[in-house]
Parts: sequence; C-alpha cells; structure tokens
Amino acid sequence: MGTSDVGVLWLDAVTRDGVTITVNAAARTAVVDPEAHASYPGAPGAAVLAAVEAEIRAYVGRHDLSRLSGRGDLLRGPGDGTLRWGVEVTLVALTLVKARRRKDLIRWAERLAS
Repeated sequence: MGTSDVGVLWLDAVTRDGVTITVNAAARTAVVDPEAHASYPGAPGAAVLAAVEAEIRAYVGRHDLSRLSGRGDLLRGPGDGTLRWGVEVTLVALTLVKARRRKDLIRWAERLAS
C-alpha cells in the first residue's frame, strides 16, 4: 500500500502534566488493512485523520509541557506506528505547539515555580 501525507490544524490535546495545548502537525500514513479502513464510518479519509489525531493525542499525553514547548518530531519506523482503523501512522512532525491561557497552564507554572 502507498503512503499519504496528512496535515492537522488546531488539534487540542492534554499533556501528561495536565496542560491543554493546541498543535499543528504533518503526518505520514499508510493504509495497511483496507477492510478495517473501509469499515470506518464517515467520509473517505476520515479513518486516516482519526488515526493521526489519536496518535498525536497519545504522544502529547505521554509528555510534559516542557518537553513539547518547542518544535519537535515524533519519528517512528515501519510497523511501530499506531495501527488504528487499518491505518499505520509512521511519522508525525509537530509544527506548532501552543499552550492556551487557562487555569491548567497557570497551575503548571505555579508547580514549576515551587
């Protein structure tokens, strides 16, 4: 199966230390199970986008805000990506990581300062 590139804009995710952030990202994907891919409800390509968003949220959820404060890449080799809905996510590049001014960001800064 071939690969495709997907862009994700303004996706909200929560870091391991509880801060809500917004990310933009680019991802490389491959459909590895056409039957599972076709069974996903919604428009064509919805399964790919759902898999990419799930992978980004899982990645962000495994890291503290300080680890994500700059640009960074999540690289994965073939077979290591999230296999969801027949889609393998093989590479994700976070192009924007933005913490919103919310109570969880204030609590994070207070914990950092103490």
